[in-house]
Amino acid sequence: MAYVIINGNLVPESAATVSVFDRGFAYGDSLIETLKILSRRPVFFAEHFKRLTQAMGLAAFESVIDKETLMSQVLSLAEANDVSDGRLRIQLSRGTPTVSAGVDPVPELTPTLLLTAESSPGYPEDLYSEGVKCVTVAANRGRYAPLKSGSLLPTIMARREAAMAGAWEALFTSGHGRLLEGSFTNIFFLASGRLLTAGEDEPLLAGVAREKVIGIAEDMGIEVEMKAPKLYELARDEDAAFLTNSLLGVCPVRDIDGMSLRQDTDIVPRLAARLTELEQADIK
Repeated sequence: MAYVIINGNLVPESAATVSVFDRGFAYGDSLIETLKILSRRPVFFAEHFKRLTQAMGLAAFESVIDKETLMSQVLSLAEANDVSDGRLRIQLSRGTPTVSAGVDPVPELTPTLLLTAESSPGYPEDLYSEGVKCVTVAANRGRYAPLKSGSLLPTIMARREAAMAGAWEALFTSGHGRLLEGSFTNIFFLASGRLLTAGEDEPLLAGVAREKVIGIAEDMGIEVEMKAPKLYELARDEDAAFLTNSLLGVCPVRDIDGMSLRQDTDIVPRLAARLTELEQADIK
């Protein structure tokens, strides 16, 4: 039997209920965080909690939980579901109003907090050994990109577009064609000995793994430039690219829109190995 924690209560998933008027269900008015679980512990929990609380402030959500209490609940859920290695999802809805106001803001609601945890074998090894195919889409997250929202329809549609093109990931672009990020990943480019990635002045959801990789690269003496390139600025078969997110880690990109990229066998593997070391150190 699988369990979830809803508003602090551990219950069988079949018994967990949310009102049909909850704003997360009705309007996608919610925030989410997805974390890796290793040895029954969440990886980079402090960083994810910080991003969640920042998003709560930006979106004017009421605070419902402190870091220590949330960590305790996460550990209890991983134990209850016997999740040694897997994924944790934190979803925070704005809550259920007593009187519907439609899509208008409703102040001082008590948020609905849902935690789910499940085992996962991780991504197939061939993604890392062969790299993935990406396609660009003429869309991005817009002004509210820093909010990791439960309103995922744009991501779903972008991934559908990628799947129809036989690609693994969709890359969001700026109005000027700059390669900003993946639909659920961040992207880096290795070009002329530098690491390029979109700056946070762009419509970008900056991931926890992304920030770790930037720090690792700087520690390795690799120049990091906060600039999203355009596809035509990359050199076919000479420049390299890779994706990051908390579950995926570091994954090479094979081609973008049919343009083949170099498979780096030096810097990218070292970044990936160091990120894994940081994950292991974080859960000790």
